[in-house]
Amino acid sequence: MKNFELMRTILLAMSILFLSANLRAEKTTISFETNAICGMCIDRIEEACYALQGVKNVDVDLEDKTVSVTFNDAKTSEEAIKMAVADAGYVAGNFAPNPISQESLPGCCGGKQGEKSGCSASEGKN
Repeated sequence: MKNFELMRTILLAMSILFLSANLRAEKTTISFETNAICGMCIDRIEEACYALQGVKNVDVDLEDKTVSVTFNDAKTSEEAIKMAVADAGYVAGNFAPNPISQESLPGCCGGKQGEKSGCSASEGKN
């Protein structure tokens, strides 16, 4: 009987801890400016964001030049998301693009306006 009471108490304590951890995990949505101009840019930015744990949704709007990301703030942060986008070679709000990554981007994605060969700039999706 004592074992049953002990087991019940432990189970109750674990349930409370689990529920409180889930309550603290909030979904947060951030938006920031970027220099993305084509579908390939979208793909690279999405890949960089989804590589982070906790990212739920990424929307790149080519017309407004913005990125909106919904994420679990218990697993990642706004700074980590912006850093990932910048490391992929793109402007992420106040984060400058990583110059080495930016240099390796194709044509227009690397900021070379007018170079559209091999680029889906005219096909941009949003």
